[in-house]
Amino acid sequence: MKLRALALVWFLSACAPESPVAPVGAEASATAPAAPHTVVVWATASMQPAMERLARRYEQDVPGGRVELFCAGGAELLAKRNAGGACDVLVVGDSSLMSRFAAAAYLAAHSPAELARNRLAIAVGTGSPHAVEGLRDLARPGLRLALGRRSASIGRYSRWALSRLGLEVEPAVEADTAEAVLAAVRDGRADAGIVYVTTFAAAGDPVLRIDVPETDNQPVLYSISLDREAREPKGGAAFRALALGPAGQAILREAGFLPPGSK
Repeated sequence: MKLRALALVWFLSACAPESPVAPVGAEASATAPAAPHTVVVWATASMQPAMERLARRYEQDVPGGRVELFCAGGAELLAKRNAGGACDVLVVGDSSLMSRFAAAAYLAAHSPAELARNRLAIAVGTGSPHAVEGLRDLARPGLRLALGRRSASIGRYSRWALSRLGLEVEPAVEADTAEAVLAAVRDGRADAGIVYVTTFAAAGDPVLRIDVPETDNQPVLYSISLDREAREPKGGAAFRALALGPAGQAILREAGFLPPGSK
């Protein structure tokens, strides 16, 4: 118990928004195995398109290397790990959730590092009868709002943003991921929803994006770590190095994510 408590304290201090990110140059020294191997990567759903590109880049750069990617909501990833599931690399977009992985002693020592950041935005259906220009408009009578569930990272960030303005809104739709929130708006089951900026990469024409001002927003911190019981630790370390290095960071920027340390 004492070990887990210390792990939690260390992780929270290491991944606080004001803390520096581990030097990328040090990460770039990781060497992938020469023999054929498979790296199992678990990632939060909002990272899926970027992780798919990173996986292809790893397989391209490492002969014999293969990436097995599983993407889901952060709460599902934790439940899967608690049930005995195994991965080599973990990517989570919620520092409070990542701290629970640390508290359970699932993370390899000195491995957690900030990978990228994101921001909240509002998705509005083009056919919605409600004029939405900001978060306060989401409390209008009759507006059907889609939010992430309280157990989901997007749900916690969304409710934080609303509560900061003193808004209490009962959602018409609750979903496990930001992508599912967006789908509810796109399909007409909700007039508006709170998602991540990067969620709009696959939004399509039926959805409008309303940016949330920086004063009402909060950076969403994504972290990456090796699993303490990784079955392919060298391959996992090489994938982590790719993600934190120049090539990986360029892929994340193209997907709309902000650099580590962004405010």
